[in-house]
Amino acid sequence: MSKINLIFKHTKKYLHIIALLFVFRYVTSNQLCFGQIQPMGFTRPVVTPPSDQFFISYKPKLKLLGDTLYVCSNTGIYKKNLKDNTDWELYAFENIPIIEFVKNGNKLLAISTGTRDGKDSLLLLSNDNGQTYINYTHPHFLEYGFNYLSRISQNPENSNSLLVLHVNSGISKSDDFGTNWENLNDINFGSQNWHLGFHPLDTTILFYSGETGFFSGMLCKSSDNGSTWSNYMHPSGDNCIHSITFHPTNPDILVYSGEGTMGKSTDKGEAWNITNLYSTGMYFYKVIFDEENPTILYSTGINGKYTSQDSIWVYRSTDTGSSWELAYNEKMNENCGGVFDMAKYKNKLIFYTRNSGLFELDLGTISNIHNFTTRNQPFLTIFPNPTQGILQFETDIVINNIEIIELTSSVLQKTNISNNEQQIDISRLNSGIYFVVFHTKELKITKKIVIK
Repeated sequence: MSKINLIFKHTKKYLHIIALLFVFRYVTSNQLCFGQIQPMGFTRPVVTPPSDQFFISYKPKLKLLGDTLYVCSNTGIYKKNLKDNTDWELYAFENIPIIEFVKNGNKLLAISTGTRDGKDSLLLLSNDNGQTYINYTHPHFLEYGFNYLSRISQNPENSNSLLVLHVNSGISKSDDFGTNWENLNDINFGSQNWHLGFHPLDTTILFYSGETGFFSGMLCKSSDNGSTWSNYMHPSGDNCIHSITFHPTNPDILVYSGEGTMGKSTDKGEAWNITNLYSTGMYFYKVIFDEENPTILYSTGINGKYTSQDSIWVYRSTDTGSSWELAYNEKMNENCGGVFDMAKYKNKLIFYTRNSGLFELDLGTISNIHNFTTRNQPFLTIFPNPTQGILQFETDIVINNIEIIELTSSVLQKTNISNNEQQIDISRLNSGIYFVVFHTKELKITKKIVIK
């Protein structure tokens, strides 16, 4: 064998060894980054209850009390002891669609979408820790014509003090765990209601957030126990503000999650600094602080770039909500439907998915992938909305083209835009709700419109 062939033979051998070492190193260094989300044995899909009253998306909640995780579902409330890793068991309200509940000793008060035996069962009360229940819907709600409740919140300093949110109608308050109710001052509610609650460190402050009828994010705040409210569309132009979380020790710091943006306030929600994450395609449905290290926050939701919601996405901030990074993404084996609620237990995140139940992720497995830093929020507004055919817009960024998309994700119209154009003709489209996607060189901004 010639010297050249001998060298080539050994070189091939060494290359194979190097390749194997590279693969081994890649696998061992990345095995903690992928395939780490584990099912929790609760696999029930979130099925919209068949109720005449029900006309918005059904969004049941998780509740973590100590070591016990409670899951509201369309077949009742289930619970599991996470410390002992017990099996799931039915806790209360068997076969009743439950959205959210509060607990005071052995008493439970839950929001229902209507029991099987009547349409007026908006609140259900159990006095024996879930074994039996009664319809506890006060005449107050029927008198005002409230036929659907979307959120219930409990004062962390007074378990008898409650708030409930009724769609498009206002907020009611009880100081005796639901025996009596009063209507708080009316505020301009929107088409979707996501967050209602007390400030945990200053319970005289109340917050409500959601989406207006014109598809703009909205935050409402009261600093006097609900007597008066500030009501404003958020200046970020966010379509919806889904979740608000509070710093565990500093009452001034709040963080919200929305559609393409995250917001941070350092003055109890009076002013907000915005992190623009439109290019990620994320609708951030939940954001939470890591109570053991409050400089860290986690957020999750669905990714609007993909019609098939078969992945779980986790974003993380390590600077108290000023900037965000994609910390983890895993494609599931089935269409999980995206995450609409999340909880943290010790060193694990727990995800409530729409179609596949609950999953958990050990936070020790998260590694950094991307980094998205705060930048100036682009200005883009559209009008009139609703429109009858001509859609106008104002912006301080360069728009390359605009797409009109149906709710089914079908692109109906694509229009290239020159720098001096400020409107597009959409008169050929039928009446209905559409998405307008503004494409720039670096990002895309999505707005919802109504065509009359």
